[in-house]
Amino acid sequence: MPTALLARTRRLLGSPWLRVAGTLGGIAVLVHTVDIPKAVASLGHADPRWILAFLGLSTVAVLASVVEWGVLIRTAVAHAPDHPALFGWRRLGSAYLQSLFFTQVIPAGVGGDALRTVEMGKHVGHSRVLASLAGSRMAGMLGMAIWGLAAAVVLRALLGTGTLMAVAGLAAGIVMIWLTALSSDRLHLHQAAGRVSQALGRALHSFTDAFASYRRHPHAVAQSLLVGAAGWGINLFALEIAARAVGIDLSWTVFAVAVPLTLLAALAPFSVNGLGVREGVLVYFLAHYAGITAAHAGAISLLIDLQMVPFAVIGAALWLRHRRTATAAPLRTPALAAATS
Repeated sequence: MPTALLARTRRLLGSPWLRVAGTLGGIAVLVHTVDIPKAVASLGHADPRWILAFLGLSTVAVLASVVEWGVLIRTAVAHAPDHPALFGWRRLGSAYLQSLFFTQVIPAGVGGDALRTVEMGKHVGHSRVLASLAGSRMAGMLGMAIWGLAAAVVLRALLGTGTLMAVAGLAAGIVMIWLTALSSDRLHLHQAAGRVSQALGRALHSFTDAFASYRRHPHAVAQSLLVGAAGWGINLFALEIAARAVGIDLSWTVFAVAVPLTLLAALAPFSVNGLGVREGVLVYFLAHYAGITAAHAGAISLLIDLQMVPFAVIGAALWLRHRRTATAAPLRTPALAAATS
């Protein structure tokens, strides 16, 4: 009976209809709580100078994310003979922007990662690309945790000691995950996996070998961590400026605690990309702890949702150009062969 109940629970949580229903429910609660026309009107009266500053800092944060991931993938594939051509910074920046586009349009949190894994994995192995993505995510999470810990210290009187200890525990946990991942090749997990499936064993060996290369090049890990933390800090100040654009004075400390909570809400298994749920969590936090109106909180939530849209549009253009080039290449090859024969 418990096994049957567990199976039904898994099917329910994996159902797309549950996610659609959860998303619609979250949006309904948000619409009921927030005066949407008033929130949109706040955006319409936003100071364009602050908006430009917001976009400028967001651009710097995106570039930092490219470097945070790029130093890891370049370290993992440095042995590849075509490494300079395939993994130059221009190519990596293009791949990252294209992944932002897929993250926006595919109703799952891993659409962008899947694109990078498929496209780059053809040349150096999918496991190595996955390792670089995992390392990049962990670097970003540690950066969030460090800034969140600093904010929790500043806001301790408001949030309480429990929140401070929770954030500190999260940061310590991420550090432990990093240390375990860097030494994962010494556990010989691929041998155990190989007894089940040779393909799985090879994939796991490539994955752990990539982290072993990071251990042999600690400067790459340090660069990824430092750039990731700096990029997240820049993003927090960008959000502070975005709030000022709509006439709200909010410190970066509020966003350092609130935004990670919305990212956790986005993992909810009953919503598509956390849509509706993450906005509701942010509105509640800003209205309850920051003391601003629900309409202003809704305006800030919309700005955060729209922050990556300009970069996703650029990524869409790059992806379309890449597809046209890939389609035209087989057509050009016979013509060139005929011309040179």
